[in-house]
Amino acid sequence: MKNIITKTDAEDAKLIRNYGEMFRPEFYVPKTQDIEYLDQEIKLLNDLEEEKRRYAVKLKALRFHPVVNPSTEKHYEKRLKQLEKEIKEVEARLPQLQDEEFTETKNLLQSVSGIGEKTSLQLMTATSGFKNFHSSKSLVKYFGLAPRIYQSGKKSYSPGKCRTSKTYIRSILYVCSWTAIKHNQKCKELYLRLLEKGKAKKLALIAVCNKLLRICFSVVKNKTPFQQDFQNKLKIST
Repeated sequence: MKNIITKTDAEDAKLIRNYGEMFRPEFYVPKTQDIEYLDQEIKLLNDLEEEKRRYAVKLKALRFHPVVNPSTEKHYEKRLKQLEKEIKEVEARLPQLQDEEFTETKNLLQSVSGIGEKTSLQLMTATSGFKNFHSSKSLVKYFGLAPRIYQSGKKSYSPGKCRTSKTYIRSILYVCSWTAIKHNQKCKELYLRLLEKGKAKKLALIAVCNKLLRICFSVVKNKTPFQQDFQNKLKIST
């Protein structure tokens, strides 16, 4: 835009400085030590669980062989027991890294039908307790669950959600959406309404993920547990 054709570290630094002067972005707030430690523990727990699933599949496949080497089978069994022990050790350390404020926010998130303890921990560590976001719209964009429209001249089409970072959060929320459409009335209504319009089931589930994130943001910012019939209660009280 500034007719700069040189690509050097010095020119890049100037452009970054100019960007900061023009848009005045907010200062980056790093994660607290407790959040950082908890994030690392959760990632370790995910890796251990993934390794456990991998070894369990290998052991199951081994036992389908016509002849099984007892030493090989014993090795897999020993490794699975070791992984189970390590998983329990990590799970025992998780509560020790959660202060009173963190626990309160986690409980608020778990009040949302479809959000369990593991998902609430993942959301908390990925967002620093939702402190880095001022609106649910920015939160949804951050996790790549916002619809995106491309338009050029007379051509206009929507390719689906805006794919950004935090893929693992999207995959977790997608699994949560299966429970949400059964036990969360608002999410169920949204899901059925989109299906009636002829939308694909996967697209409807992504919309439910979007809805879940917005609800989570609301309960945390208002410090109020989720209530299925909140609007009905509000009408009665007014």
